[in-house]
Amino acid sequence: MKIEFLEKNYKAQDKLKDLVEKKVNRFEKYLGENASCKVVLSSRNNNSYKMEVTLKSDGLFVRSEVESDNMYANIDACLSKIERQVVKHQDKLSSFKRTNLIDAADLLFFDELPTFKKPQITKRKKYDLFPISEQDAIELLELTDHDFYVFLNEKTQKVNIVYARHDGDYGLIETDF
Repeated sequence: MKIEFLEKNYKAQDKLKDLVEKKVNRFEKYLGENASCKVVLSSRNNNSYKMEVTLKSDGLFVRSEVESDNMYANIDACLSKIERQVVKHQDKLSSFKRTNLIDAADLLFFDELPTFKKPQITKRKKYDLFPISEQDAIELLELTDHDFYVFLNEKTQKVNIVYARHDGDYGLIETDF
């Protein structure tokens, strides 16, 4: 598996990189030899360390992000989330690799293979889109107290989504529909 490290305001020691590589390589049997992994290590000015791990393989995309005061603790927390996603979506993985991949004995963070309830759509909403500005969409997002707001961008005439970021700012997703 190809592993790429990106460091933002943080200089990782070789010991940390080796540990991450060793643990991430255990996912290779689920994702195959052509899988790639991107590990982003960053530091904030309030002694907080963030780790983002993204695994890609044959159209499959698994991502995890954690933040704490200890980068070594982030490894297990981040990879635990990755493993949970892999286990949860083992049916999809099996169809990619044409085998039943996951055995409880192979799990790193679980003692036994957990079961998951298949998610269902329990509520549907329908509303008309009308052209508004990005700034108006942000204001409507704040009024609705949701995490995102879907709108028709008056400049581009395309469907956009504005969302609240954890840092207090906003993000915009632009579609090419």
